[in-house]
Amino acid sequence: MPKSPFNVVHQKLDANFGDFGGWSLPADFGDIETESMALSESCAVVDLCSFGRIQISGNSAKETINSFFNTEKGKVFPDSWTWATPVNNDINTLCRIFKLNGSYTLLTHPEHTESLCQWVESLATSGVTVTDVTTKTAMLGLYGPKAFESMRGVLPFEIDHLDRGDVEKMSFMMMNFTLLRGSWLNAEGLELICPAAAGPIAAGAVAKYRHKHNITPVGMNCLQASIAETKRPI
Repeated sequence: MPKSPFNVVHQKLDANFGDFGGWSLPADFGDIETESMALSESCAVVDLCSFGRIQISGNSAKETINSFFNTEKGKVFPDSWTWATPVNNDINTLCRIFKLNGSYTLLTHPEHTESLCQWVESLATSGVTVTDVTTKTAMLGLYGPKAFESMRGVLPFEIDHLDRGDVEKMSFMMMNFTLLRGSWLNAEGLELICPAAAGPIAAGAVAKYRHKHNITPVGMNCLQASIAETKRPI
């Protein structure tokens, strides 16, 4: 069973673990009511490592995306993300796609990562590379109406210029981080993708300053319930 790169930090925060889509992840941190309130009223930090991250690159990557996915904005703009759904696929699932530095990344719900990766691979034209990087990277989400405000004091770089839907790559301590402004809850949030090896550093920094900036660790039980209640954007 895969474990999150943030697992060591979760243990220090006394997480109660469970099996979520074949991953060992925090079910909760001991106070479901507080966790739910953080998601809806302040700032919650959630482990998104089990959510799929599939890179699609190559000369025909743009045509692949446009042919296989319907997107909320009609296209995927550079340095931004959009909601998307697969075209003519039996899996009627909601995805997100972002374009950064000329290549695309498909974000999926955990249960659909493998099937969507295989589906894109089977239909992609020659010259298109499809790579599942889920286990090679780590993804952390800061969700809630005060998420952006809370993270200003934690991150070692400026984020005020990011608008909702923006994606940007930043570097810190010789490591690259991808930041997305938005969330799977179709509300305010900030998501961070980094190499798996950098996961403990990223999560450790948030954990260190969580009390100062009113950031509450939230488990998968609350996150899944909130996602189920979220109105589908497309």
